[in-house]
This record gives sequence, C-alpha cells and structure tokens, in this order.
Amino acid sequence: MKLITKIFLLLFINSHSFITGQVVLYQDICKCGVTGGGFSAGGGAGTGVVDVFIEPGSTIKKAILIAFSVGENIVSDDITINGTKYSFNNNDAISSFYASSFFSKNTIYQKDITSDISPSTLIYNITVSQNLNLTKFTSAFLYIVYENSVLTKTATSIFINNKDLTSVSTSYNIDNILPINNLHPVGFSLYSDIIACPGDAGSNIQINNNQIGLLSEADNVNINYNCAGVKGHFYYQYNQLFGLDDDTADNIMGGSDGLANISGYTTNNSTSLDWSFKWENINSSNAHDYYLSFFLTYSSPCQTFTSTITPDTTICFGQTLQLQATGGVSTTTSTGYEWSALTDPSALTDLSCTDCPNPIFSGDSSQTYTVRTWNTDSCSVVKSVHINVSQPQPINAKMYRSTCSFSTGKILVEDLPEKAVQLGAVNPSGDTINPTSGNDFTGLSAGNYTVFYIDKYGCSNDTLIYVEPIINTVAQFNAYPKKGTAPIYINLTNQSQNATDYSWWINDAYQGNSFSGFWADTSGTYNIELIAWKTDSICADTVSFTVFIFDSLVASLPNVFTPNNDGVNDFFNVKVNLPVSYKLSILNRWGNLVFENAGDLTKGEHKLWNGETKSGEIVNDGTYFYKISFKIGGDFVDCELTECEVVKQGFVDVRK
Repeated sequence: MKLITKIFLLLFINSHSFITGQVVLYQDICKCGVTGGGFSAGGGAGTGVVDVFIEPGSTIKKAILIAFSVGENIVSDDITINGTKYSFNNNDAISSFYASSFFSKNTIYQKDITSDISPSTLIYNITVSQNLNLTKFTSAFLYIVYENSVLTKTATSIFINNKDLTSVSTSYNIDNILPINNLHPVGFSLYSDIIACPGDAGSNIQINNNQIGLLSEADNVNINYNCAGVKGHFYYQYNQLFGLDDDTADNIMGGSDGLANISGYTTNNSTSLDWSFKWENINSSNAHDYYLSFFLTYSSPCQTFTSTITPDTTICFGQTLQLQATGGVSTTTSTGYEWSALTDPSALTDLSCTDCPNPIFSGDSSQTYTVRTWNTDSCSVVKSVHINVSQPQPINAKMYRSTCSFSTGKILVEDLPEKAVQLGAVNPSGDTINPTSGNDFTGLSAGNYTVFYIDKYGCSNDTLIYVEPIINTVAQFNAYPKKGTAPIYINLTNQSQNATDYSWWINDAYQGNSFSGFWADTSGTYNIELIAWKTDSICADTVSFTVFIFDSLVASLPNVFTPNNDGVNDFFNVKVNLPVSYKLSILNRWGNLVFENAGDLTKGEHKLWNGETKSGEIVNDGTYFYKISFKIGGDFVDCELTECEVVKQGFVDVRK
C-alpha cells in the first residue's frame, strides 16, 4: 500500500510540475519594496558593481543570493559580496538543466543571506572567483525585499528555471501567482547568462504571446566580459517600477535591457502568466542563451497576512525533523498548505504529509522544500526551507603497530572532513583520549580504538581501528609421550620464551597457570593449549598440540564353570573391553579336540561354550585346556601401540 501511495504521489508531483512549468522559490505580499541586480564574468572571473535601492528607514525582510554554475556537482566554490565569502556546495542546488553548449549540465543554487544585508548598503561588489575546473560559478544575482510601514502593498515572486535549454524555443507558464492589478506597473526582470556570445544573435522574448524585444548584449555591469548576458536591475515600491544601471522601466525588453513593465500584456486579476524565448539565429551552433531566474513585482488586491516556516536548519544523518508552517486558511480548493520539493520532486515522499502545516521530514539527503500558504482561494505566499542533512564522512586513518608492553602504537587520521570541529578516540579501557598533536594519537597500546569526530552541527561519525601488537613472546611446550594407550600419564614441559604469565587448557577446559601434566584415563583426543604473554594479555602467543590416547585389549576368562543347567555359572564366558573377532579351541587331558568355535564379539560378556562336545554330549568333569585368539582393529585402537592379535591359553575345570 505504501508503494502504491508513493507512485500516486510521484504521478501527482510530475503532473503538477507540468502544469506550472516553473519552480517557485519565493512569493509574498507585504508593505514593502523589492530590489535586485546581478553580475556575470561570462565564464571567467571578475568583479561587478551592482546598485540597489532601499527606502530609508526600512528593514530587510528577505535577501536571497542566487548563483549559477556551468557544469554540476560543485564540491565547494565561492561567491564574494562586499568582502563576505559565501561557500556553496551541492546541498545548495535547487535546479539543474541541460543546454546547447559544450557543458554537460548546469546548476542553479540559492542561499538565504537575509541576516547579512544592511538596509543602508546600496552598492554591492559581487566577485566570481577563478576556478580552473569546468564546474564553476559564472554569475550571481542578489534579490532583496525590504519592509517599511510607509510603503504600499507589493506582491513579488521568484521563479527558477527548470527546463532544458536545448531547443530553438523555450516556453514557460506559471499558475497560482497573486492576482495582478494591471492598473499599476508589473515588473518583469530577467536573470540570464552566456547570451550574445560571438556568432549568437540573441533571444527574442514574448510575454503572453506579445513580442517585447531581442536580448542581444551584455549590460553595463558585465560589459567587460564576453557572453556575460543580461541582468534586470530594478527596484519597485509605491506601485512604481524603476530601472537601475542601464535597465529601463518601459514596456519593452531588449539589447542589454533585462527589465520590462508588462502590465499592458496582462489581464486584470490574472493569476497566471506565460513567457517564452526564441533564438534569433536558429541555425547557430553557438546559441547558448541561459535563462536562469525570473522576478515578478507588482500591485495585487490580496491582503497582507502573516505566514511563517521553519528556518533553514541542519540535522544529523538518520534524524527526523518536524517542520512547521503557519498562516494558512482552509479554502474550497485547498487545506491551506501545499508542500513542494524544489530539486528532486521524488523527495516529497520524505515528508509525512504534503497538505498539512507540520509534516515530518525523514530523508537521508539535503533538500529544499517550499510551502504554499493559502489565505483565500486566490491569494497565497510561497516560502522555502533548506534542510541540510549532515552526511557521515568516512574517517581515513593509518595504523602503526605497538610493541607489547611498551605502548609504541600510533593512529594517524588523514583527510579529516572540513566540517569537523572535534577529533577524539575511545581507548580499549573505555576512556576518551585527545590527539597528541594535530590529527595524531600516539603512545598507544595494542587493542581496539573507536576514532570519532564531531562536526560543527553536533553530528558525529566514528570508525573502529585495531592497533595490532608486535608480539615478542613465543609460546612453546613439550608433551611426552605424544600418544599411548589408556591409562597413561602425559608430562608437560613449558618451554615459552619472553613470557611471564600463562594459561593452560585441555579440550577448552581451563587447567590453571602452572601445569606439568595429567592422567589420560580414557581413550580419545586431548587438545592441549598454552597461552603465554608478558604483562599484557592482548600481546599473547598461543600454541597447541593434540595427544592421541587409545584403548588396549582386556579379556577376562574363567578357570571353572558348572554346566548343570542350574542357571549359575553354566557357561565358559569371556569378557572383552573392545570389539574383537575370536577363535576358540577346547582340548581334553589327552590333547584331543573337544570343541571349537569362531566369530565376532562386541564389547562386553559373551557365552562361548556350554560344556558340550562337538557331537552334543556333556563332557566329563575334569580339567580342560583352552586356547583363544583375538584380533582387534579400527579407530578404537592403534596397532602400533597395542597388539592387534592376542592369544590367551590356560586351563578350566568343568564340574557338573
């Protein structure tokens, strides 16, 4: 049932993505203004100066840094803004796509930097650093929402590209935006990169099927960099749109201008919008034209309302997280909350619910989620939360052996994860020890050590490392005899070298620390083991030897019997302690054969003669001579130690 539910959920996710055609990173309505701008080094490295505008007396409500890299799987790279370095890795990715260039795949990243932005700072130096790898950042865009009680209501949205840019034309459509009041300007700003490279004529852009211009040049911020593309620099407040740098707030977009007032191309109270890009030179193999993010800012009839979401947080691998959103109101079409997974739609299955305010996250990899919070059937805001899952990273270490009794062992930790803030180990006694210096643990005795690190998020990982002993002790003993027939005494002589302590065992039974021999009363195998060590038992050496003990034949014969059928001593009996084959002969006093017999006997007592002759007559009373031969063999006897053919003879008295 769970699998069916997941399949249904994935189908719903894919269907929903097809309908909206865009990743909504952020959507809000507030008494605020919005400003933004970006810089591109066109695939190289450099610094651009970006101007923004923030109404005096305002506070920063939201600041998002969006970055773009050609290639994917960034291990670590930086964007620097006014001297502050922002490091990104794959956990910060929110979208990826293919494009018609020599790079395989491209990635868009985001980072919430609200706490770092000052409302009094209006000039930002954005630096893209040099990186010799193919996977590197080429550009960044800074988006800021500022609140002020004197400002009018403003609706704003950020959409992130999630389409492959491999065809001549790329179309986008978005639903569930806040209703548009087109009596005021509607700002549409574009964050692009690698547009208008040599041989590339640029891209035509349409809004709701209306052609508004041809993007074909790098703007003033990026003019010194080839293929830098267009960034729509703007601010919006008091229901007015303003262009910054060389962007203008008119109803067209083209050349290096990435900003347009599209109110004339929209329908009043509309909650959807379509736009598209088409390469001007459709036969050009050089057409790249990366459309990365789109920004809508306008007036809306929706009322402001308060909504919250769990702030970005980090959890340890294997933990769960209770998310919490507030402000939603159940409507005729919604429960008030709709959760989405930005980077990987299938990650929505890691939430316990997708239409509730407080789902539980149980995934094992970092994810960014958004929640659309509805206030009415047509008014909703979208906020995001990034959940960083601190993945355990293996501890690579070299082990150096320890000479017994001298504690010369060492563990050297190599390539400690960068996020580790504490390194330690638990020794065989259970005590926690710290590195001697750097990442080294020295002066270690032999044994098991649990080496661990704790990262800056309080998450830990450990690995078990065995410090092997260098053993100088040699366990040795002599056993004499090394085999024999029971009962027999086995002498043991301890010949161990460089040892002070001993442990003797016979067939896994402890015999003590001082042992010189034992009686082997029964046949069988006796496995003798000696464990010897000096000071520390972990540095012990072990030697063992097996002594084989066999049985010997014991046969008991009578010297008198009374074959009178009174039930007492009526037979000439033999008792043997081993299975044997036999041959018996009975002779009278004149040496004449009276009786003979042969066969096999099991262990125990057997009736061999009842006193009758070969013809069935009872013999006369008297003394008779017997001769009996036994032949033994098999696993129960060693013929090298025991006579396997035994002859016994003597006299027996017959008395009736």
